Amino acid sequence: MMAVDNNQKYRNYKEQIGRLNKAIKYGFLIEAVAIEYAIMEDRLESVLIHEGVFNHDKHGTLVRKLNRIRELQRRKGSLENKYLSVELLDSIASWKDERNALIHALLKQNISTQELSDTAARGNDIVKQLTSKVTSIRRKLEKDNSKRTER
Repeated sequence: MMAVDNNQKYRNYKEQIGRLNKAIKYGFLIEAVAIEYAIMEDRLESVLIHEGVFNHDKHGTLVRKLNRIRELQRRKGSLENKYLSVELLDSIASWKDERNALIHALLKQNISTQELSDTAARGNDIVKQLTSKVTSIRRKLEKDNSKRTER
């Protein structure tokens, strides 16, 4: 897969947020959940990239990304500790488990629209929180890097 420059990544992200909002609005709940999962995975990857520790082979899944961020979070004074609460990371892990159970059960049991709607709504809340926190981390790192290059 080709690397995407920051401008293209921003446009892609904006496009997916638009799709997510439309999917929720018009009841395309499985699509909403899929987009939410992709955004969560991307935002967690972004944290690891900005910290300079992302390794595609080691951090290829959402769970592995979460685990690595939890390791970073344990460092006193780390940005992950400051901006990403244990509760937020736990809610991502819990939502992922809920999402996986729903997706795998689609044809095996009776999944209600309400269950999908609830999962999509929780995912959307998590996406908003996570996006805000990751943006704060990125801005702090950029500010710190800017100060270092000015010296």
